[in-house]
Amino acid sequence: MSEPATDTQALTALRQKIDAIDDDVHRLLIERGAVVDSLVRIKGTSKAGNAFRPGREASMMRRLVAAHQGALPVTTVEHIWREIITTFTRMQAPFDVAVDMSHAPERMRDLARFYFGFSVGLDAMPDAAAVVARVAGNTDLGLVAIDETGAGAPWWRGLIGDGTPRIMSHLPFIRSKRRPADLPALVISPPLADPTPPEVILYAVTSGADLVAGDGIEVLARRESGGIRDTLVAAPADLDRAAIEARAGTTLDTIADVGGIARGIALDGAPSVLYAPIGEGDGA
Repeated sequence: MSEPATDTQALTALRQKIDAIDDDVHRLLIERGAVVDSLVRIKGTSKAGNAFRPGREASMMRRLVAAHQGALPVTTVEHIWREIITTFTRMQAPFDVAVDMSHAPERMRDLARFYFGFSVGLDAMPDAAAVVARVAGNTDLGLVAIDETGAGAPWWRGLIGDGTPRIMSHLPFIRSKRRPADLPALVISPPLADPTPPEVILYAVTSGADLVAGDGIEVLARRESGGIRDTLVAAPADLDRAAIEARAGTTLDTIADVGGIARGIALDGAPSVLYAPIGEGDGA
């Protein structure tokens, strides 16, 4: 007769421990909010570009993944932290997310909710160019699917020039097998004040020749009209134009920097320009 009583006592003790952990988590979130309030008072951040820190966020996610263990899926930890990051960033500078719904709209909506949570507003846009225009006109973020062979004008031309929106990160940041919200996409933002140097530069390239991926260059999207080929490519930040042309095997008519990002985390498959295993790409 003692065993059921012992089991009940053990379950009660475990539930009390869970309650204590939950109380600690809540207390620490409140404490984090107080720190952010102090940041707002000191920095006076009201513009979204002053609040986003994609390089710092990348370093945080790398630390979390490197230290993670146990049965809890790492993507669950990622989602929880993305919700926390978005919420506290919006406390510093309110923003919503403009989402390109011209490509896999249900998957785009899932992606946006996974990374930005449910406190942020999602505004459906008819195409990627409309997303860029929306970000250019206010302090919102934009979400555009990486659609290499899509139709229409090269939307990334809207990122060329001083004061234009920029590509600030790519999704999913953690690449793993059978993960939720796995549609490849790019996050567009106002010009940032992030002091962390990017590890990867995104370039808008115009060329009469077909630009193909070479060693250290990844083609993300391409469009062609009237014999002119526009290509959006990613390359390591330490490559200059001459090196990119050499690796691409062609002379480029124009090349413009349209964004800088941190490399994501590769938990499956080989590393690439956009992804590195844990332990590499820690410059962010």
